[in-house]
Amino acid sequence: MTLFLSEKNVKLLLPMKKAIEAVKYGLNELVFHQAQNQHRSRVAIENTTLNTMSASIPEANIMGVKNYTFTTMSKNPVAYFLLFSGEGDLLCLMEADELGRIRTGAVTGLATDYLAVPNSKIAALLGTGFQAETQLKAICEVRELDRVNIWSHHPKSVYEFCRRLQPQINTELKPTEYVELAVKDADIITTATSAAQPILQGDLIHKGVHLNAIGNNRIYEREIASEVVNKADIIITDSIEQSKMESGDLVIADKEGVIVWDRVHELTDLIVGKSNLRTSVEQITLFKSNGLAIEDLAAAYFVYKEALRLNIGIDMAI
Repeated sequence: MTLFLSEKNVKLLLPMKKAIEAVKYGLNELVFHQAQNQHRSRVAIENTTLNTMSASIPEANIMGVKNYTFTTMSKNPVAYFLLFSGEGDLLCLMEADELGRIRTGAVTGLATDYLAVPNSKIAALLGTGFQAETQLKAICEVRELDRVNIWSHHPKSVYEFCRRLQPQINTELKPTEYVELAVKDADIITTATSAAQPILQGDLIHKGVHLNAIGNNRIYEREIASEVVNKADIIITDSIEQSKMESGDLVIADKEGVIVWDRVHELTDLIVGKSNLRTSVEQITLFKSNGLAIEDLAAAYFVYKEALRLNIGIDMAI
């Protein structure tokens, strides 16, 4: 049987708490049980890019690939995930737009749980676009916050975002007019924008803050200035190798003279204890997210198992 799952199905079956557990499982498999992760590859025709990410988890006898397009002509990517058995049978075809959004938020939640000050109470979310909702839900999943300051280049979208998400979030969402005000008292800052140039400068980063930079994965774009990277006491990414290929936030800082690669560790190092966690409430921590295929695979596998358990989806063989 090959199961088809829609975006609606995926969103129903992958609550944030379970998504965080799933990506942690996938990263553990990458360290301990010979899971494989193929970095993102791209081909393009004019303004449209096809992105491909694949991974395998031998322990679960599964492998999978996510294909998604991006075009400057549309804000809505087309994304599908194909889940295969170890024998090569197609187990599931699922729409993967929501899968990617939830997985991206879940990885931020995992990193924030390891790195942010435990009693963090104020967060700032910079951006209200495609990724912002799941970033907000992930941060609120791992910390009991009093308030999240919301900012965007588009003020109308800030108020609409807060109006729409407030009933789903058990903390105050506060629209903020300026970046400076949004981050002024924040213990956790998350940048989730499509900015090609820095929206966050070094003089806005204070002691003790944890920063998640998740908004781009192109080597020539960045959301945070080099001085922000320079001020970080701990720098974590989900893959150093992939960061060197597509993380403009780190690559550009390195080119501008900041010591970067000698200080970077991977998220898996935190999970298995190879890298130290925050040792002081005054340390500044930075997580640069790129998005790994193994994270998508682990999330998709969880969705597939839940769909079978709850008898959700369409049998494509019928």
